[in-house]
Amino acid sequence: MYSPPNPLRARNRYQVLDLSSRMEGASPHRLVSILYEELQNALAGAIRAREGGQDVAANSQMARAKSILAALEAGLDFDRGGTLATTLCGIYRAMQRQLANTPNDVEKLNEVRSGVANLAESWRALVA
Repeated sequence: MYSPPNPLRARNRYQVLDLSSRMEGASPHRLVSILYEELQNALAGAIRAREGGQDVAANSQMARAKSILAALEAGLDFDRGGTLATTLCGIYRAMQRQLANTPNDVEKLNEVRSGVANLAESWRALVA
């Protein structure tokens, strides 16, 4: 039985392939930058979906954002990272709590997205 092409499925597949290709061979510092980019994309997608009343899409993007925050936290090296790792851990956990406690509040989601943008910019400056 023939089923018509699903543009959403095709787009998701392309995004996975794009992310995989960017991650292959990337340095640990570049991987963190990629995770920040993907976290910003997930939060932006959640916000757009919430504003459009698309709860399923918003929940999917929120789950993705939470997973990325968990991955960022899991990747912290407290032995070598010292106070920076401890500070980032606190920030990631605060963001996770914010997402868990106010998943429908677009203003709060924008606050988290803004915080991630600041982190990403600081990370790029630190690495450069």
